[in-house]
Amino acid sequence: MTHSYWDIVRRQTFTLFNAVNLVLALLIAWTGAWQNMFFVGTVLTNWLIGMIQEIRARRTLNQLALLHQDTYHLADGRTVTRDGLEPGMVVVLEQGDQVPCDGTVTSGSGEVDESQQTGESEEVQRTAGDRLLSGMTIISGRLELRADATGDNTRAAKLMHEARSHKKFRSPLRDAIDTIVRFCTIAIIPCGVLLFVRSLYATQVPVKQAINSMAAALIGMIPEGLVVLTSIALAVASVKLAKEQVLVQQLYCSETLARTDVLCLDKTGTLTQGKMTLVKILTQPGWTEQDVKQILAGLYAVLPDSNATAVAIRRGCEGVPARFFTVQDMKPFASATKFSKVVTRQGTWCVGALSNILADAQNQWAADGGSAAASPSQSKPSASSEAASPASADQALRTQEIWASRGYRVLALTLDGTPAALLLLQDPLKPDVRQTVGYFRKQGVDLKVISGDDPATVQAIANEAGITGKAVSMQHVGAQDIPVLMQTHSIFGRVTPDQKKAMVQALQVQGHVVAMTGDGVNDVLALKAADCSIAMGSGSQAARAVSSMILLNNQFDDLPGIVVQGRRVINNIQRTASLFLVKTLFSFGLTLLTLVFFRVYPFEPVQLSVISALATGIPSFVLTLEPNDSRVQGSFLKNVLSRAVPGAFNVLILVTIARLLPGTRTQFSTMATLVAGINALWVLFFVCQPMTRIRAALVAFMAAGFVIAVLFFGKLMFLVPLDLWQLAFVIAAAVAIPFVLRLLSALERRILKTGM
Repeated sequence: MTHSYWDIVRRQTFTLFNAVNLVLALLIAWTGAWQNMFFVGTVLTNWLIGMIQEIRARRTLNQLALLHQDTYHLADGRTVTRDGLEPGMVVVLEQGDQVPCDGTVTSGSGEVDESQQTGESEEVQRTAGDRLLSGMTIISGRLELRADATGDNTRAAKLMHEARSHKKFRSPLRDAIDTIVRFCTIAIIPCGVLLFVRSLYATQVPVKQAINSMAAALIGMIPEGLVVLTSIALAVASVKLAKEQVLVQQLYCSETLARTDVLCLDKTGTLTQGKMTLVKILTQPGWTEQDVKQILAGLYAVLPDSNATAVAIRRGCEGVPARFFTVQDMKPFASATKFSKVVTRQGTWCVGALSNILADAQNQWAADGGSAAASPSQSKPSASSEAASPASADQALRTQEIWASRGYRVLALTLDGTPAALLLLQDPLKPDVRQTVGYFRKQGVDLKVISGDDPATVQAIANEAGITGKAVSMQHVGAQDIPVLMQTHSIFGRVTPDQKKAMVQALQVQGHVVAMTGDGVNDVLALKAADCSIAMGSGSQAARAVSSMILLNNQFDDLPGIVVQGRRVINNIQRTASLFLVKTLFSFGLTLLTLVFFRVYPFEPVQLSVISALATGIPSFVLTLEPNDSRVQGSFLKNVLSRAVPGAFNVLILVTIARLLPGTRTQFSTMATLVAGINALWVLFFVCQPMTRIRAALVAFMAAGFVIAVLFFGKLMFLVPLDLWQLAFVIAAAVAIPFVLRLLSALERRILKTGM
């Protein structure tokens, strides 16, 4: 939905079908049969409505995007948007920020994901003097960047576009429409040429009549309005979602979510509120809570970490005098390591996942040849501790498991690899999460909770939300084991960013349509891989940039509404597409019959235009925008063809019978028009099942319109009086059509079922 107005006008105007319609209009105008140009009004109406709807949708979505445009803090305290950046400004970048310009780091340090520039997914440490380019992502730390090139002079716009359109999102609806258009595009020109040549030379009809016959055939073959209606339906859905604070960045994403059968959820920010709070500190013997808070205050005074956990710890230590440290080295929190490290004269302090910290300490000890065994520092205060406090690393791990199983995020503060305290943080569930989870379970959608947190914590939160099962720790799981685990489990903890991506891809290989929600930098790879990616509005810029839609109010319970909009689009387009294809299919069939059997094509252009307007054009606009939240089932193209083929085949049968009756060419054309129109109305009747008041009124009005057209505008439609036998045939056909349609539909289902 980022096309300019000119792009929209150009895409809606310069199409092959419009070009064909223009040529046909000019040819018919040359023949002087002005009433046959009725189809031009339909083409212009579709063109105008499609353009207006898409422009309105674009304007609405752009206004919504502008209201939620990324902003950046400058070193001088000012705040600017990406578009407001100018060379020379110094931008403050923190974890999750996407670099908005090309520039040079003036101070600070942090890990940067340069994969959009280098193709490598490894984080690179950047400090003062290093150069950053637009599109890179800050993984951890805090940097100040002097802007050297901004706006159109950088690669920001291009990289942002590439991030949002890194791949073509899966869309059976788009693929089916493309298949229909491609078939018509390939077949329409040779069929028209062959029909014209045969009419002119084989049957010796006048040139003007040959042109009108060819035009009628081609007008019938063109599913005019189908692509426009699809765009309108998607645009209207996007506007409705925008009113609910859902920003659609990929037009077909609501359809994809409606087809999703596996929804992967990140715990923090999706199931929970993302408002982490430090609720308790469990100290090691020899440490007091006051000591721990002073140490944490001192460490986070020098650490640039800005994630939710760091914010919660800083808030929990407010008002406590910070311990001063002489920092020798520092590593901010990274999703790959899951802890922060500060090396001081007193020793090495770490805050994060205890198992990862202990493994890192063991590796460091082994790297040093076992000469620097981790031991408590002598600077540790000798104060009494609670009896329940952990007394060792093993005891700390056991205590961590107990509290994590209760739904807490448990972090450890260690000194030289020895636990000093466990920090209990909690992030409450979002309102209505249980109802939303229940909705997806009833819809047959498999839910997978994938988080970097401790498995016990993830399990407790998932179970509380209504997702049952035991959590799997992915800490030591190899890539080869992921496909099996995705089939047997639903809750995963200690998942790395690369594993998240591999898990999504494993589900896709197994044939699932996968949606992924996330809000952090560690979710970006998985969001890119998913068929439908959903970011939270409060999430990182990187996550929002690659997502197909953004929940601006951060509410997980918005997803059912998106599913409903997607279902409305799919089901209604599926319903209306069958109306278009009846005319398209019988027009191709009649063209082939004319080439080998009929003397001339049975219809005049105006006759098909009236039938198309009353039985397809007007009803399709009503049905496409009608509420419809039925569950999507089966293949789109198969469903459409199953409804269209019986109607099209019935027209071929009836027109062939009419051809066998004695009469003039104009009487044959009149009979063909009447039976085709009645057949189209019966198809509309069956498509409208189950019948509602609106649908019943629609069918009644269209039937009345056809009767009025025949009775009062017959001359305009080239209709002539019929003799008794011809009239009897039309009446008999009108009565038999619904029964024949049911019979053909049953026969078709039997053939498809038996594979004959």
